[in-house]
Amino acid sequence: MKLSSLSLLAVTILLCLRVTQANLKKEVQQKPGYCPEFFLSCAFVLLPRCRRDGSCKGSRKCCFYQCQRQCVEPWTTLD
Repeated sequence: MKLSSLSLLAVTILLCLRVTQANLKKEVQQKPGYCPEFFLSCAFVLLPRCRRDGSCKGSRKCCFYQCQRQCVEPWTTLD
């Protein structure tokens, strides 16, 4: 009986840690700057080269540009 309650406590703690780590990752992956504007219409969308800013090297951001999501240098302002 004591072993099962300890196991339940351990599983609960591990789940809480997992949720906390997931929330921290989401905050870190957003990089400063703005995605460049892309106004052309796409006949089709190419497979993405990235999913989030965190998968791009350096200061590059994951943006939809030239008909696919890819790592690009961000704009510092929207002007």
